[in-house]
Amino acid sequence: EIICACTHSSVHRCLFSATMLPAIEQLADTVLRQPVRVVVGEKNAAADTVEQKLVFVGREDGKMVALRQMVKEGIKPPVLIFVQSKDRAVDLFHQLVYDGLRVDVIHADRSQAQRDEIVDQFRRGKVWVLIATE
Repeated sequence: EIICACTHSSVHRCLFSATMLPAIEQLADTVLRQPVRVVVGEKNAAADTVEQKLVFVGREDGKMVALRQMVKEGIKPPVLIFVQSKDRAVDLFHQLVYDGLRVDVIHADRSQAQRDEIVDQFRRGKVWVLIATE
């Protein structure tokens, strides 16, 4: 409603999104005049340098078993793991620290400076496994 109320001709409306869900497309069509879409890369495609792996596990506890098996088989860092909650992120962090991995976690309780430092360490290879909330 606020965006639609800005009707002066000098107002520029811009919408940026890493993902273009149907609801976002509909919003853009509703509030933007003659929207221009810029797409980087192919739709639903990962970069060639990113290896994605989908592993089906029977139950929740099977996730940790599968992750430990991948580590045992020599999974190569960097590894980025997304989880749904801060509590799950912290729990997984403690389990992986116990296993002796170079791991860190980013969640809502971390300051922006802490997040930036952790990401920098991940990029430099000092952190091998980064756990992040979605």
